Amino acid sequence: YSDARVADNLRVGYVRSVDDTLRNALGALGVEATELKVDDVRAGDLQKYQAIIIDNRGYLAHPELISANARLLDYVNAGGTLIVFYHRTNEWNPDPQKNRPQLAPYPIILGNSRVTDETARIEFSEPQHLLLNYPNKITQEDFANWIQERGLYYPQTWDKKYSAPLSTNDEKEPSLRGGLLAADYGRGRYIYTSMVWYRQLRAGIPGAYRVLANMISYGRQ
Repeated sequence: YSDARVADNLRVGYVRSVDDTLRNALGALGVEATELKVDDVRAGDLQKYQAIIIDNRGYLAHPELISANARLLDYVNAGGTLIVFYHRTNEWNPDPQKNRPQLAPYPIILGNSRVTDETARIEFSEPQHLLLNYPNKITQEDFANWIQERGLYYPQTWDKKYSAPLSTNDEKEPSLRGGLLAADYGRGRYIYTSMVWYRQLRAGIPGAYRVLANMISYGRQ
């Protein structure tokens, strides 16, 4: 992954989920990365991190993170970049019975759509978007040799403040545009992605490392 560039002097915090894939990937990128416990989110100094990642299904792995989510949004508002990997519909969508509010700064409602063909063509609907250009220029090559699938539980609706620079679909299925959503919030940035980066990172797919590098570098150009 030596061709994956990251912004200078990045410090990244991450909330671990089920394994060490994310930690290992950040290490492979040469990034200073720190695992955050929920108590760190509640009471720690988050602004020392340029980016924070919630690993896939992190709000399920750590239900108490939901009550601390406002601190994450405050972190973004003050200038940080928050990246949230995929969640299932019933782990994410607002649910008063579970005391779960809208977790994103602007509404994102997940559905059950997925793209199971790992070779499905990726369309660049916003080719000039910063996430596709800095510090790594993302091309079709970065989506080659993926394994198992493209993404899960794609958003069915999202606020117009989000950009959706990628789209893809299984054959004879409608195009799904919400696999990578990004919005400015206050002085910071928020990213939600339903694409299965963890499978690709674990498999050593170079393009996944390049996109991860762009996500953690977002807004640091």
